[in-house]
Amino acid sequence: MSAERQKFKGAAQACLGQDRPVGDLTECVSMHFPDVEVFRENDDLVIKGGHRFLVVRRAGPDKFRVSENVSVPSTNVVDAGGGAVRTLDELVDEIAALAK
Repeated sequence: MSAERQKFKGAAQACLGQDRPVGDLTECVSMHFPDVEVFRENDDLVIKGGHRFLVVRRAGPDKFRVSENVSVPSTNVVDAGGGAVRTLDELVDEIAALAK
């Protein structure tokens, strides 16, 4: 993991702690990845990069449900308990890839 990603991961861990909603990462993501649009929808995090959206919901202390949408953000997949389960490291990698 690059130094920049490590720095973001440390900031993300500080923002989230063990039980805070992933929506609390909005400002942290914006600061580290200024080229993406980030907003909070209830407790979820929505990140837009180009025409793709990542919708992220916290699923545990180090688990997140992530769904990728094209053109229109929707929480339907994570609402139904779906989406890919990611650790914080994997989530950091997905956000960095979307920001490219």
